[in-house]
Parts: sequence; C-alpha cells; structure tokens
Amino acid sequence: MRKGKVVWNRGLQFVGTSGSGHGIVIDTKPEEGGFDAGPSNTELLLMALCGCTGMDVVSILKKKRVEFDDFEVDAEGEVTSELPNRLTAIHVTYRIWGKVPEAALEQAIELSKEKYCTISNTIKGVAQIFYEYHINPAR
Repeated sequence: MRKGKVVWNRGLQFVGTSGSGHGIVIDTKPEEGGFDAGPSNTELLLMALCGCTGMDVVSILKKKRVEFDDFEVDAEGEVTSELPNRLTAIHVTYRIWGKVPEAALEQAIELSKEKYCTISNTIKGVAQIFYEYHINPAR
C-alpha cells in the first residue's frame, strides 16, 4: 500500500509527506489564495506522470544496454474551464540525447504506457494521453 498525507499550512498551502517520509510544499498562485511556494496539485500529477514513465523508459533502455547521454520527460495538460474541473488531454514529450536506436526507444515508451506506469494507467480513460519523442545528437 502506498501512502501520502498533507497538512494545511496557511492560505491554500499544504505540506505533503509521503509514506517514505519525503516532504513537499503544495501551493497555488496568490490570486487563487496561495503563496506560489510550490507546485500545484495539477503540476504534481503531471510531474508524477513524467517521473513514472521516465523511470520505466530509463530502466528498460538500461536493460537493453542502450547507451544515452541525457534524458528528460515533460507533460502539458489541458484543464476544463467548466466545473467539474479535470484534465482532458495530456501531451507527454520524451527527449533523449545520444545514438539511441529509435525502435528501442519506441518499445520502451510503449511498454511504459501500456504495462508499467501506474500513473498513466490510472489516468487513461479519464484523460487522453498523447506521446511524442525526440532523439537528439550526443551532448
């Protein structure tokens, strides 16, 4: 069982603690009642998606002995303007640097999104997730 907890600090700011004891400030913009001292809830969800699929892809590529210089994942989400608010679409972009075989990267991304990533498997069906990747020369 995974755990998480938040404790209200002030305004709309909370301090979150994971079951493993790691903390994070969760906040929002001042015009929404926060202090802009940490990521918003939606940003945390997008970061969790990026971290989850990123860990999968790196792990799979390492098992395939694919060498690369650098790797990053980013995500942008579209939120409804009407209530109830929710993410309707998320665009995930993988960027990798090095001589990476395209087929190996595609397979790693596919395995992550269809099998391994808890976050994407939880979100899909609720929001559409679009994926793209860019292979860049070595840094």
